[in-house]
Amino acid sequence: MKKSSLIGHILEVLELTRSQSRPADGVLAEFFRSRHYLGSKDRRAIAETFFGILRNYLLLENYVAAARNPAGPAIDVTAANPGELYGAYARVILKEDLPTIVADTASFWPESDRGVSPAQFLEAIDQITVPPAGADPVQRLAVVHSMPEPIVREWVERFGEEEAEQLCVASNTPAPVTIRVNTLRCSVEECQSLLQKEGIRTARTRFSPVGLTLEKRVNVQALHAFREGAFEMQDEGSQLLSLLLEPAPGSRVVDACAGAGGKTLHIAALMENKGSVLAIDTEQRRLEALRERARRAGVTIVQPGEPGGLRSERWREHADAVLIDAPCTGVGTFRRNPGAKMGFARQSLPAAAQRQLSILEEYSRMVKPGGRLVYATCSLLVEENEQVVGQFLRDQSEFHTVSASEILARQGVSLPSQSPFLTLLPHKTGTDGFFGAVFERE
Repeated sequence: MKKSSLIGHILEVLELTRSQSRPADGVLAEFFRSRHYLGSKDRRAIAETFFGILRNYLLLENYVAAARNPAGPAIDVTAANPGELYGAYARVILKEDLPTIVADTASFWPESDRGVSPAQFLEAIDQITVPPAGADPVQRLAVVHSMPEPIVREWVERFGEEEAEQLCVASNTPAPVTIRVNTLRCSVEECQSLLQKEGIRTARTRFSPVGLTLEKRVNVQALHAFREGAFEMQDEGSQLLSLLLEPAPGSRVVDACAGAGGKTLHIAALMENKGSVLAIDTEQRRLEALRERARRAGVTIVQPGEPGGLRSERWREHADAVLIDAPCTGVGTFRRNPGAKMGFARQSLPAAAQRQLSILEEYSRMVKPGGRLVYATCSLLVEENEQVVGQFLRDQSEFHTVSASEILARQGVSLPSQSPFLTLLPHKTGTDGFFGAVFERE
């Protein structure tokens, strides 16, 4: 496909994403499903540029605003059209030359009502400094790395400016392709051999004993090893959360916010497919996906629960362990889902934290005396993590925290910490960002 046609598709999916409240990856997936004529190479090119623009969205908006009105007051950057965003991306991020950009975008970017041609617009971008001189550290980091300013402010206060910038960089860098070997089907070494036969080279992950990183991006679902259940797609950090449960074969475990079941299946593998795992989620379609994944993985001990957790009373104080990977802002997964940055709203945090606390309190009732409870999020914000845990401990005196690092150390994972909690920071661990707190019931 010609480059100009690819750009047209990119601008179309950008406009769709901005006009909808759905996750960007979901919008793109539906976009591709409705356009069967796009080959794998074209899809890859569209996706790379689309996500590249999302990763740098705030920075590009600032360039567009300044180029439109360099001498005047700030204007509404949300009015930037997709053509302008693409032009700024091609010039600022890709460093393409001006004539090439003008030629590629001529049919999508007519002269505006302000009488500024694409060439003049791009020439203006070359003269701009973004962020402007004198910007405070928080504003500078937020704009340069296209991160929501409230998040950057918290990170600067907690970690200092230098480390906050390292975290911003890591959170805005595409995540590697990481898989979890399904030990019910094969060993890690056997999985590597299977993938090698399909031309896929892998490397062991740094922390997870069953994790592999793929050397290149591929259509995983087309691999024979995947279809045979040898592995599942799962970030290394997510894999560590299941280890916090230390689920023994024959035990009774609850995955209270199971989603499509990545951690559910890992728990079942850790239990050697012996015992029972109750997987609960509010969306039936996710549980249906879990049933198919369990079949492929050879897992027979998973019981998908009714949406909304209606079984919680029947399991009251019956579970040896309960995992709550609570719904959250997803700040720790920005590198994997950059579109989530656009939808972040600081004012929604109190309600989110209250919901997380309610979920934690509801499903804690399922833990038997002496049992274990793990509260986790893929957020890196105190309000969703430490503050929720603190309130839970004040309300539920029969629970106490235990050291997450000591639990992992018993399983050969070295993540020393002065805190009882597990905090995975992308710039330090190379994983998505996660928080985990482990409780035991008296």
